Amino acid sequence: MKPISNHCLSVIYALVLAGFVIALTFPVLTFPALAETASKAESEEVKVPVVLNPIVQVDAEFIHVGDLFEPAGQYADRTVIRAPEPGQELVLPAVWLWKAAKTFGIDWRPTSTAETVTVTRPSSVITTSQIEGLLLDSFFKRTGEDDLVEVEEDGGPYRIHLPRSVAPTARVERFDYDAHSGRFTATLLAPAEGRTLQKMNISGRFHRMVELPVPTRRLGKDHIIEAGDLTIVRMREEGLGTNLIIDENKLIGQSVGRSLTSGKPIRAGDVGAPILVEKGRIITVSLQTDRMVLSVQGRAMENGALDDVIRVQNTQSNTVIDAVVIGSGRVEVQLQQPLAMRTE
Repeated sequence: MKPISNHCLSVIYALVLAGFVIALTFPVLTFPALAETASKAESEEVKVPVVLNPIVQVDAEFIHVGDLFEPAGQYADRTVIRAPEPGQELVLPAVWLWKAAKTFGIDWRPTSTAETVTVTRPSSVITTSQIEGLLLDSFFKRTGEDDLVEVEEDGGPYRIHLPRSVAPTARVERFDYDAHSGRFTATLLAPAEGRTLQKMNISGRFHRMVELPVPTRRLGKDHIIEAGDLTIVRMREEGLGTNLIIDENKLIGQSVGRSLTSGKPIRAGDVGAPILVEKGRIITVSLQTDRMVLSVQGRAMENGALDDVIRVQNTQSNTVIDAVVIGSGRVEVQLQQPLAMRTE
């Protein structure tokens, strides 16, 4: 076997060395291209469209970028505008939102003017009844009157909204009252303790009330009123007029003289005792003494309720006497009282 010459060894060595260099340099030559391709793919995967939050609720004094857009990127915590007062809402229009997005580099633009954001801020509420209670307490302390009073606020009813973290309390700082007109002015501070967050000036009038019975339904003529026909309500005293029946017991058992409307006060002239004896009807006339009881028939000459004294005509003698109604179709002649006797 012929030995390999030095020339051949040189050629082989050169080829091996060249192949090694190619092998080493190939990744270096191709890596930037691969890296750029991978970077583009990764960028395309990570990029997410920005979405507008149309309904936002905040519980702080300011609105942030991250409240309006999602995702908001590195500026999510940046303040964009003051939040509405507790219990109020704020509507941000499309043009304003577009300007805010451009300011903070957010890739969003509106497709129409209908794209808005409504921001609401929850609150701790001092209710209308709480406010009226404070005003009534001040009235009672000033006048010493009972609780038959109603308060009417000018422009009311009112409510006070505080941040949700604050207890819903208030106090009356100033109270002025005119007894002649019933009008008042007052200043309320909220909360009742600590730093004042809300100050409200209220004016209005106190109305004296009266409790009285009213029909629960329409009652027709001649209806005999029962307890279930009535309910007790409170009404303002002024404008009610006179002759109102305020005692429920004085209505029960009475007869309706003219139809009564549900919920309306009842006047003395609207009702009366039930008619037990009707004019023109034949009735029983009784005369009672210690030794005898005498009953005859007579004709009623007028209507009569229980205990009414009416004129009765004897159907045989045509004598007219006065008698007391004692029941349905029955009257009694009472000899111990002077009786008028006359002939038609």
